[in-house]
Amino acid sequence: MKKVIFTLIAIIMIILFTEHFYSFVIGFSLAMIAVTTGYCIAYQAILKPQYTMSFLVLAVVSKLAITVVGIIGVFASNIIHSPITFLIAYVLFSVLMTYLASTYRSFQREKKDNEQQEFLHTGLYKAV
Repeated sequence: MKKVIFTLIAIIMIILFTEHFYSFVIGFSLAMIAVTTGYCIAYQAILKPQYTMSFLVLAVVSKLAITVVGIIGVFASNIIHSPITFLIAYVLFSVLMTYLASTYRSFQREKKDNEQQEFLHTGLYKAV
């Protein structure tokens, strides 16, 4: 249901903001780059738990830096014509990318747990 709602909202936004297409695309692109970078860094904390707080702080700082530099660059070069469209696209796709990253990570975790459960039921391994 969430996927359908996100998809409908994205399609409606694209239709409504066709007049300000560049503002919408730049907001979408900046959100995608910032959130993806932040989550790639944050998920490294899973591999090295002793540095969890460092990775999380670095992820937040990198997302903020990419966002601030991107917004300053866009407004300095006078590329976009509608800041409201840019803001709506950034917020919408930031939430969408966050949802997709969390869903993907949850799917991976469930898959790994299921494989481990199947391995335990084969009898080749005794649970402690």
